[in-house]
Amino acid sequence: MTRAATVLLGFALLLGSPVATAAEQALQLAVRTDRPEAVYAKGETVTFIIEMQHGDQPVAEALLDVELSADAFEHSERRQVVLRAGRAEVQGSRPEPSLLWIRATCTPAGGRAVRAMGGAAFSHEEIRAPMSAPDDFDQFWEAQKALVDAVPMNPVLTPMPSPDACKLFSVTLAGLGGTKVTGYLARPAGPGPFPGLVRFQGAGVSSVDPDKALGYARMGYLAFAMNAHDIDNGQPQECYDRLMAGRLAGYMFQGRESRETTYFRAMYLRCYRAAEFVASRPDWNGRTLAVHGHSMGGGQGLACAALSPHVTALAIDAPGMCDYAGVLVGRATGRPRLVIMNGAVPDPVTFTTARYMDGVNFASRITAPAIVGVAFQDLSCPSSGVFAAYNALRGPKEVAIDPLCGHMGDKPNWSRLLRAFLREHRDEASAPTLPRQQNQR
Repeated sequence: MTRAATVLLGFALLLGSPVATAAEQALQLAVRTDRPEAVYAKGETVTFIIEMQHGDQPVAEALLDVELSADAFEHSERRQVVLRAGRAEVQGSRPEPSLLWIRATCTPAGGRAVRAMGGAAFSHEEIRAPMSAPDDFDQFWEAQKALVDAVPMNPVLTPMPSPDACKLFSVTLAGLGGTKVTGYLARPAGPGPFPGLVRFQGAGVSSVDPDKALGYARMGYLAFAMNAHDIDNGQPQECYDRLMAGRLAGYMFQGRESRETTYFRAMYLRCYRAAEFVASRPDWNGRTLAVHGHSMGGGQGLACAALSPHVTALAIDAPGMCDYAGVLVGRATGRPRLVIMNGAVPDPVTFTTARYMDGVNFASRITAPAIVGVAFQDLSCPSSGVFAAYNALRGPKEVAIDPLCGHMGDKPNWSRLLRAFLREHRDEASAPTLPRQQNQR
C-alpha cells in the first residue's frame, strides 16, 4: 500500500467480512499512478491503480464510485468500478496541459464511506495563465509601496527568552493608517553580519510561533517570522478566537470589491515592510534575503519577492492566491477563491480585484532563484495553479513534486529541496567573491 493516500477506518462488519479485532477491521483505500512521478505528456494515458485491503488482506470484491476531474472536483466525470482481489484500474488522459484528479469512494453496507484520491500532471511545464497582468499592475503596486515608504518604520524590539545562544525579539513595526506589522526576529549567535530570511504565516488567525524564527536562526539566518495580520503575538487563545469571530471574520473576502480595499492589499504591504525591515538591519549581510512560506504564506512570498528589490531567493510550498484567471479556461483557483462565480462566468468586479492579487502576476516579475513545492492530493491550492505560478517565474527555478501528498503534512521531496536550497543560499552568503543575486524587474 502507498503511504500518503491511505485512509484508515474501523468497522465491525465490512463487505461480508467476519467480526475481527480492531486492528483487523481497518479498511485501507489508496490510489497511485502507474508512473511513480505521476507526470505525463499531454495526450498520454495515465493508469490510476486503486488498492483496498481489509486488515492485512486484499478485499475480494467491492463496488467503487470514481470521479475524474480536471478542476479539483468542481466538475467531475463519474464512473462505477468493480474492484477485485484488492485492485482496480482506471485510465484517463488530457489533451491539453493540465492536471487530472481521481477520487475513489467505497461505501460498505451499514458503514461509513471511505475515500482516497490521487492526481497526475500532463505537460505541466506548459500550464500558463490565460491572460497577463493588468496593464497598470506595476504602477499600482509602486504607488502602494510609496505609501508604505512614507511611513517611518519605527521598529520596537523587545528581548524575549531564548532556549539557546540565538537572540530572540518580539517586533512591532509601524504600518499604513496606524496599523502595525508584528512578528519575531531571531539572530544567530556570533558577530554577524548574517544572511536574512522572512518567513510568512499560513491561513488562520493566531500568534506567530517564535520557533518559526529560531529554527532558521539556528541555520545561520537573521530570521523574521511575520504575522499575516495586524495583531499582537503571544496572546491567550481567547484573544485570537475573538478576532476570528469579530473584525477578522471572513478576512480573506473583506473588501474584495476593489484593489484598494481588499484585505490582501494590506497583507502584501505588510510583507513588503517585513522584508525592508530585515534589509535595514546592520546585522544583515546586505546581499542575501530569502523569503519562505506555505499556502497563504507562499502567496505572500510571491508578492514580497516581486515587491521588494532586496529579495534574492524564494522558497514556497503550495502557494495560495494563484491563478485567478484560470477560471476562464475551466481551472480551479487556489484558496481563497476571491472571484465570485455566476455559473461559469466570473463576476467582473471581484475578478478585476483578484488579478491585482494573483500570485501568477507577481511571479512574472520575479527573477530571483526560486523553488516551489506542489502536491497532487492538494485541493486547497490545486496543482494547476501552482504550476501556472511556477511557470511564470523568470529566474533559475526548481519544482518539487510530491504526488502522494496533500496540502499539509510531510512532503519528502519538498523537504529535501528546501533544506538544500536554504543551505546553498546561506553558504553563498558567506562567500564574498560571489556576486549578489538580486531580484530585478
